[in-house]
Amino acid sequence: MINYTEKENVSDSVARAVENIIAKGKTPFQEYLFFESKMHGVCISLDGDIQSCESDEGMYHEALVHPAMLAHPNPKTVLIMGGGEGATAREILAHKSVTKVVMVDIDKEFVELCKKHIPSWGESAFSDSRLEVLYMDINEYLASCTQMFDIVIGDLIDVHDWNSSAGFLYGEGLYKTIKPLLNPNAIIATQGGALDTQESTNHKHIREMMGRVFTDVRSYGVIVPSFYHLWGFVMASDDLSIVDTNLQEKFVTSAKGITLDALGVESLVAAFTLPKLIKNNIGI
Repeated sequence: MINYTEKENVSDSVARAVENIIAKGKTPFQEYLFFESKMHGVCISLDGDIQSCESDEGMYHEALVHPAMLAHPNPKTVLIMGGGEGATAREILAHKSVTKVVMVDIDKEFVELCKKHIPSWGESAFSDSRLEVLYMDINEYLASCTQMFDIVIGDLIDVHDWNSSAGFLYGEGLYKTIKPLLNPNAIIATQGGALDTQESTNHKHIREMMGRVFTDVRSYGVIVPSFYHLWGFVMASDDLSIVDTNLQEKFVTSAKGITLDALGVESLVAAFTLPKLIKNNIGI
């Protein structure tokens, strides 16, 4: 048996026992590894970072998608940046109000690998006529886009260098490009990296970039066991006052008819109440 070791922060690493390597290689854009873990089932790594694990991918994807979808009064059109596994689209398409989802992922080879090795994660989405999948750079897509969106979801890789192409995916410039394509009441949400009492650099950076473009920025977090962290997410709009008022009532009402197998509505509401030490660390 071999170990897969992943650096978690400036001083700590996690070693995962690999039961079986399913697929390993490199696309034109990134290195990938699909492997089986006794604890977490099938796990996916890109460029050395765990992206999702079978045991709790639902927790991550429900947290990424549903707060924005439930907070919006009537989400119909949705843009996904990234989302190769298909699970983000799966969660979005659970909302019957949705008429159109555009998923833009630069790496067609990786998406095809996901369809092959983890078909159940996105099978329902990829066969849904409301989903359009485009294999291209998000900047290229946005430059010629005429579609207006109610929701934008960033299901993107973690950043280790803010001057890299990955860093641009969370940058002020990208958010400025997206904003003219947003309908009134539109909400943008993205994964926001680990939330920690000592180190939450990525999360703070994303909050800052969003705050330069949108009036209202909110952080929330859920435990994703296979990540070994409280995982952060950032949601932004020009008005998210619902988070301060009737969030419980709004989420319960909007979630009727939607199956939230991994988290449930109560956990989504609670996600916006972060521990004081973490709030202090990210400056809110």
